[in-house]
Amino acid sequence: MTLNIPFLQKALLNPEIYPDHPRTIKFIETHISLLFLTGNHVYKLKKPVDFGFLDFTSLEKRKYFCEQEVKLNRRLSPDIYLGVVRITKEGNKIFLDGRGELVEYAVKMKQIPEEFLMDKLLEKKQVTSRMIEAVSEKLVKFYFTAETNDLIKSFAKPERVKQDTDENFEQTEKYIDVTIPREVYEEVKNRTNEYFR
Repeated sequence: MTLNIPFLQKALLNPEIYPDHPRTIKFIETHISLLFLTGNHVYKLKKPVDFGFLDFTSLEKRKYFCEQEVKLNRRLSPDIYLGVVRITKEGNKIFLDGRGELVEYAVKMKQIPEEFLMDKLLEKKQVTSRMIEAVSEKLVKFYFTAETNDLIKSFAKPERVKQDTDENFEQTEKYIDVTIPREVYEEVKNRTNEYFR
């Protein structure tokens, strides 16, 4: 079955299909994801897009990348990443981990209360030095013990990083004076290029 995003989005905005029976569903769309927030959980679907550096164009690929997202992110947030759920369709009804034809997969996460999100804490000037130290300590430990190999290490080579930044500048040039002023774009590009000299 081809992914029918408008149909699926409408169905997933119905609180009745969720096991925790929320009152309302908050919807967020990004360039690669559709997120449905119930108050207790977040269900994150991957859009069927191909940006070169990621390819979610088939159901099998979206399943794989949902599983990888859970596997990788559980290393730092095991209580947040709960698993991958099947989205099924029977007749004109959509079910989460239910009966019927498999139509999609979603990452299921515990929803963090909005007031505890970093951007909200920063707005209220509630981020403390101790909070930053705790995050830093966790990340340092994680990076020192993270699995690696020659392929992963190759992404850190200066010539590879330069290749990626050059590509980013090429791809974002069309957005000059749309989302970024030309002088800011040129400043970032020049400083980046200086770094690699």
